[in-house]
This record gives sequence, structure tokens and C-alpha cells, in this order.
Amino acid sequence: MALLDEISAKKRALDAARPLPPEVVHGLADWFELELTVACNAVENGELTRDEIMRVLDKGPVLRNRPPAAQRLVANHVNALHLMARLSFQPNGVVTERTMAAFHAVLYQGIDHTAGKYREGPLKEGVAAGSPDPAKVRVSMSALSGWLRRTEPGVETALETHHRFMSIRPFHEGNAAVALLTTNLILNRAGYPPIVVRTDDRDSYFDLVERARTVGDRGPYRDLMLRFLDESLDVCLVASAQAMAGRTDADDDAETGAETGAGADA
Repeated sequence: MALLDEISAKKRALDAARPLPPEVVHGLADWFELELTVACNAVENGELTRDEIMRVLDKGPVLRNRPPAAQRLVANHVNALHLMARLSFQPNGVVTERTMAAFHAVLYQGIDHTAGKYREGPLKEGVAAGSPDPAKVRVSMSALSGWLRRTEPGVETALETHHRFMSIRPFHEGNAAVALLTTNLILNRAGYPPIVVRTDDRDSYFDLVERARTVGDRGPYRDLMLRFLDESLDVCLVASAQAMAGRTDADDDAETGAETGAGADA
């Protein structure tokens, strides 16, 4: 609970600093776009390095001798982030299973012919076993959608949605990426920045998601996700503080210049 209290305090500090200067907003948007795309590559077992991801973001899927699907997923993820941004500001918008299917359709466009469609068989080889029978996916997703319609966006809603979605894993592949996009959409609608699963935290992330699903012990999973959110708030607050310090220095310089000019006139 202590960490959640800290997150609430940092959220209030961020709200007090809003509206952030345009240059700060653009800088944070660029930072999160890169970090979230690197995270997508990590959770979906992408084979690209950070430098390669940056090149794809800059030039498109043009890397020779690198998996075309991995490059396409990077480019598609940016489009999915743009969709998330549009939905974040949708008046009275509700997150539903159609939202999650739309994220998957954008992510796997040109990669998988089942993009946006629920799986009718087992998960892709290499993904944790034990997910619900494909026959139960539609019922489970309908239940999740109904729950979301009755729930206000917020931190607890975002974490619970992620947990429920990853317990269902409705798609053949790409479930973690869609879960994170949906989680971040809910956080954005509640005024929070998105969470980032760093590459070094990938294994812990999957281990604790599985522990929450199979054993029912959600505490460690929840703590990890709150830490991710806390780190994102720190990034935003630091950027805001630096911008404020820069403005103060500029104002001081302008005031000093004005005083110097006034002294010369005297």
C-alpha cells in the first residue's frame, strides 16, 4: 500500500504541473514510443536489438538479414500506440474486447492472417501452457468486456484487466503486447503515464504473471506492475522539473538583462 500511496502523491504532483509545456509533452511522447516498442519486442520474443529497433522506427522495416516479421511488428506497434493515444482521449470511451481485438489487428497486420481474431487452437509454441481451452475464449473475453463496462478507469482496473487478459490469452500470439496496450490505455484515461516492461525485467514479468494466474498469488505481480508505473511517473516528473528549471533560468536571465539595460539607461 505504501507504494500505491507514493504513486498517488506523484500523480497529484504531475497533475499540479499540468499542462506541461509542448516541448516536454513531445519529448515524453518520443521517449515512451521508443521504450514501449522496445518492451513489445522483448515480451514478444523479438530478435531485434535496441539499435535495430531505433533504425526501424526511423527508416521502416529496411534491415537486411533480420527477421521481416520482427521489423514489421516494431513498425506496427507504433501504429498501435497511435491508436491507443486516440482512444485515450475518446469522450466517454469504454474499453471492450473489440478494443483489444483492434490492438491485435494493428499489431499483426501483414504478419499473421489471424490478426485480430481469437485463437481456435493452442497458443504459439514456446508460450506458457495451461491457458483456457479455445472454446472458452469467447465466453471469457465477453465476461471481461462486461466487467470493464461497469468499471471506472484507474490503477487497480488496469492491473486487474492485465491479469484477467493474460489468464485468458485469447490470441495465438501477441497476448502480452495487447495486454500492455490495453493496460496503458486504461492508465492513460485515468491520467497516468504508461508502464514500461524493461528488457531486464522481462523474465520476472512473465514469472509473476504466471504465478498470479496459476497459484493465485497476485501480490508479487501487483508490486512489479506498480513499480513500473512508479518509474514512469518519475520520468514524467523529472522532465517536468527540468522544464520548469529551464524556464526559471530563462526568466532570471531576462530579468537580469532588463535590470542591466535599465542601469545603462540611468
